[in-house]
Amino acid sequence: MKPIFFTIILSSMFAHAGPDGWLQSGLVTPDTLRSLKPELGLSAEQEEKMQAIVTEAVAEGSPLEKTVRERQKAFHTLLRSPQTTAEQASAALAQLLDAEAPVKQLQLRTLIRLRDLLSPEQQELAIKLAPTRGVRSQELAGRVRAKAEKLRAEIEALGISPTRALAARGAEIESLIRAGQWQSADEALLQLVKDTQIEAEVAIPSPNFQNQPTGDTDLDALKARYEKVETLAQQLVSVPLIRQFLQAKRAFEEAKQAQDAETLGRILTWAEQQLEQP
Repeated sequence: MKPIFFTIILSSMFAHAGPDGWLQSGLVTPDTLRSLKPELGLSAEQEEKMQAIVTEAVAEGSPLEKTVRERQKAFHTLLRSPQTTAEQASAALAQLLDAEAPVKQLQLRTLIRLRDLLSPEQQELAIKLAPTRGVRSQELAGRVRAKAEKLRAEIEALGISPTRALAARGAEIESLIRAGQWQSADEALLQLVKDTQIEAEVAIPSPNFQNQPTGDTDLDALKARYEKVETLAQQLVSVPLIRQFLQAKRAFEEAKQAQDAETLGRILTWAEQQLEQP
């Protein structure tokens, strides 16, 4: 079997100790081992066993990290509320720390198992070379993860599921992260941040439907127009524009309740025009 250990990497599990935290303890992360593969001269048997360890850790760590992210979100939501008491914040922090503990235990077990697959000479060489190779890689990894978390928070703040276009691009970046392709992931994130416009000073005026033509307001036509708009809107990635569409959807629901076909038609015309723009 062809060893494939270095084609995958633990996602964010080894970021919690800091870029050189594990190295100071004499342990080297999988990402660093990947970058040192030529110098260490790993055998096919070593790579195959490392692959099995990493695969096992990914399977065990994924649900643990999901719990950590959920509790992080709950903790930060509490902190943003001026009504949150110190006791409530302290309790949420305790829950977050409880969730992080098994992740750290898994990190430790995995790194020790990987270390024990290396010969004493390989261990010594890995520790010697890691500061110049692994730390830079981990610093980039940390920056990528920070950007990804910030972008995720901005999209979650919309209060809706991400559009299909956003979800697809997010999945591509997640795949690059899991493969340890940090430079490619960083470039993809930068482009997505630019396309979402979350860092731009973009004014978000309320959509103006009043001067729009109604278009075809026959009941079947309105239904078909709405379904087409709903489908095309799944390609949106601009957060300011998505916010405008959310306002338009609320106005549409109000007009629908009032059985106001003309307003429904104007809202759909506005949406159609936005979706026609490049």
